[in-house]
Amino acid sequence: MSAPDRRVHILGLGSIGTLVAHSLLSSPNPPHITLLVHRPDLYHELSSGRKLGLRLGEDGELQEQGGFDTELLGPSSSSAPIYNLIVTVKAPATVSALEAIKHRLGSHSTICFLQNGLGQIEKLNESLFSDVSTRPTYMFGIMRLGVYLKSSTEAILASPNGSISVGLVGSGPSSRSSQHQVLLDTLLKSPVLGCEELEWSDLLQMQLLKLASNCIINPLTAILDVRNGRVNENADVQPLRRRILEEVSTVFENLPEVQSLPAGRASFSVESLEAVARDTTEKTAQNSSSMREDIRKGRSTEIEYINGWIVKRGKELGIGCVANSLVTQIVLAKSAEKTHQ
Repeated sequence: MSAPDRRVHILGLGSIGTLVAHSLLSSPNPPHITLLVHRPDLYHELSSGRKLGLRLGEDGELQEQGGFDTELLGPSSSSAPIYNLIVTVKAPATVSALEAIKHRLGSHSTICFLQNGLGQIEKLNESLFSDVSTRPTYMFGIMRLGVYLKSSTEAILASPNGSISVGLVGSGPSSRSSQHQVLLDTLLKSPVLGCEELEWSDLLQMQLLKLASNCIINPLTAILDVRNGRVNENADVQPLRRRILEEVSTVFENLPEVQSLPAGRASFSVESLEAVARDTTEKTAQNSSSMREDIRKGRSTEIEYINGWIVKRGKELGIGCVANSLVTQIVLAKSAEKTHQ
């Protein structure tokens, strides 16, 4: 039996993609890294010898890493199989981004999603990987690292003491092959990323708790155009905030996948979700949420994978989610107006 392929492809070279690529390259015994890019200008910049830069804090020393391969996606791009793929594009772009390399992915592939929101995997299975026998193995990662881009190839890690929780979706250790273990082991060995492995049940619970916080912080900061801390401090927004969490709690408590979790429904009471959301908001009080920044810069947001996901799952369960639907529509409308200015 041939040895597992260690090469890691990274799709999406925003702040997270740059951080992950740089961190893996600087790990002990690093894997070969291939950066998959759509933009010709970025491809030429990277393939001409430009290194990836990372600073630990705004005033930190610039650490540069080279030694990666770059591939421009398009009609003439490679057809070589991809075994280990990290996806860091925004959730709405997942299907279109993977469509370009679908022919290189299959049951031999492991895909790790480092993204906000939920629902990407379901859309991928519907659109690209409907055949279970040839479907890739999926991993999901939950980021607790504050990172942003200073330039097209330089990232600032604002919270170097954060971490990433990763795990294989819907499976335990007994179902893993040696090839599927490669990407997980590669991430776990990176000192900068501080990854921890979780079983799927624990990761799912953490995903839902993070989503609940995002359902508050992202749309309200985007609509009000404020930093995160104001969501706790603005008295007039508290009734809407409470109603959003009440709907989120009801949906979570009725999800079929939650019934088998060790903690069951107990973790998803309104009070529990409120405590998590308030704590997250306090810890990131000075941050400007990604959704607020997307609106400001005229980019599409991830609202349909955050509050929109709650509305979608609520509809499937027969649960009305008026507040979540309202903020989803307002963010979509605000985004549309921004792009027409």
